[in-house]
Amino acid sequence: MVNANGSTNYDNLLNAEILEANQISVADLDARIEQTLLKERVERGPARALANGGFEDYLRGLRRDGNLEPYYVPRDTKGLEYSRHLLFNDVVRYLRAAGYAGGYLFIDDIENLTDQMARRHRLQFAKEFGQCTVRPGYANTEHNFFSCVLSTHQSSATSLAQAWNEAGLSAIARLDPGADTAVELPLPTADQARAIIVAHIDHYRINPNERGSIAPFTEDGMNELVGRTSHPRYLLVNAARVVDHASGTGIAAIDANAVKAAVDASAPMPALGFTDGLDDAL
Repeated sequence: MVNANGSTNYDNLLNAEILEANQISVADLDARIEQTLLKERVERGPARALANGGFEDYLRGLRRDGNLEPYYVPRDTKGLEYSRHLLFNDVVRYLRAAGYAGGYLFIDDIENLTDQMARRHRLQFAKEFGQCTVRPGYANTEHNFFSCVLSTHQSSATSLAQAWNEAGLSAIARLDPGADTAVELPLPTADQARAIIVAHIDHYRINPNERGSIAPFTEDGMNELVGRTSHPRYLLVNAARVVDHASGTGIAAIDANAVKAAVDASAPMPALGFTDGLDDAL
């Protein structure tokens, strides 16, 4: 829709008051969208929720507690079933109806799942994942819609590849570290590690004039920090220790001695994700 100044604001298409002001019935529009989705074989419940912008409420309504986070397996087997159907059938058909030809499905740190599984559970996971992504049965595989990108470490990738092969899926698509689709990312260089730290600190800066700088680190302090390790997870764990130490001791400029004191004196810190620890410290 065009604003009074001649510019186009696509957000207006979601504003019920503006639609009504332009003699567009929101109820009729929702009904027509719902009918379009039904023709694309989206189930009626999700179709109605997607048409009227209430999909999140629909998802919450599937649980008595209204929570969007799943239960731990095996308590939520029913939830896993309708979740797969929603994502790989209804959402795929909805996106196709909206004009999308495909999408990327990113699954980060998959080792947090596979490393906690026994061998038979990894095999079951491989079978179910293959059913949703490469074997016939879902709209996703019917249209080759989602390209899946899994990030993990080498040993987890190897164990997942073994389960994938045992499930008989390697003949359809390879899922192993040696496949053409596998990319091994090198550790960041010193300059890249420095950029990681700067980007995270920039997110919390009070003084916008310092954005892009290494403050509150001095040059030798930054060199000491990135020289310890360039592994992103442990780099940020060390950064969290240093920032917390500087805050607690009133250090305004973090030099090499401050980094050494903080890292060497700190107890081991758990790191569940790349940003865990640094966010809390900042």
